[in-house]
Amino acid sequence: MSYIENEIIRITTKSGGAELTGIYHKKDGLNYLWNANPAYWGRHAPVLFPNVGKLIDNQYKVENHIYELSQHGFARDMDFKLTDLKEDEINYELKSSEQTLLKYPFQFTLNINYKVKDNTVFIKNVVTNNDQKSMPFSIGAHPAFNIPLKEGETFEDYYLQFEEEEKLETIKLEGPYRNGKRELIAQNIKNLPLTRELFKDDALIFEKLNKNVMTIRSKNHSSMIKVNFEGFPYVGIWTTQTAPFLCIEPWYGIADEIGPVKEMKNKLGIQNLNPNETFTCTYSITVGS
Repeated sequence: MSYIENEIIRITTKSGGAELTGIYHKKDGLNYLWNANPAYWGRHAPVLFPNVGKLIDNQYKVENHIYELSQHGFARDMDFKLTDLKEDEINYELKSSEQTLLKYPFQFTLNINYKVKDNTVFIKNVVTNNDQKSMPFSIGAHPAFNIPLKEGETFEDYYLQFEEEEKLETIKLEGPYRNGKRELIAQNIKNLPLTRELFKDDALIFEKLNKNVMTIRSKNHSSMIKVNFEGFPYVGIWTTQTAPFLCIEPWYGIADEIGPVKEMKNKLGIQNLNPNETFTCTYSITVGS
């Protein structure tokens, strides 16, 4: 476990999955990131690569050859190399190997960089194609936040605040797969009250929001969690019917639609990276009052 900090916040990370494991605010004394209690969900904030969501039968094709990948990919379960550690910044690296090539036939480097500034954590994902052919991939984040944050509160004391009025239309899931349908949750709304009923069919999945910023707020106090995911085409919002957390998940990619196994390069939301090129995306988490 490693940590970086400034005068306001301290974050912890681990080489396993290059996962963010804690966000502690020194002034308000709150831990904002989920503690990975396995009774509910045993992860904090996994990195999703090279696929986001579930593939049909855990399979995909590359030039008609079938490969297998589990939901959300293998990066979250692999050991990254810590390549740089400063007081306020840390970098992890994962390179393709014989093990990854069996599941994903591309040479790559994946860097996950964390930096703290004031009360904000910046998370930068950098994917490099080291192969001689175009490399299809998806990448995403899955941070979970403690909701409620304080004793005596309930999940329903919280709401999602948007920067602008939004038409919230979720991409529907049937099991772990998209079923081709959408459902209108709300329109012309800036504050969405959180209820368990919202998640009866699993995650809410939004795309093309007016502004890719969401803030989790309480009716009872000013402590908040703001996630800025500018540039990401999709965002998933997820919890279970009993868990004391809420995930805000920025995605470059999405689960398969019900149907046959697909060529990865043709999947919805896929990124196709040319040889020797690099793809970078950054999101941030701001905590406090």
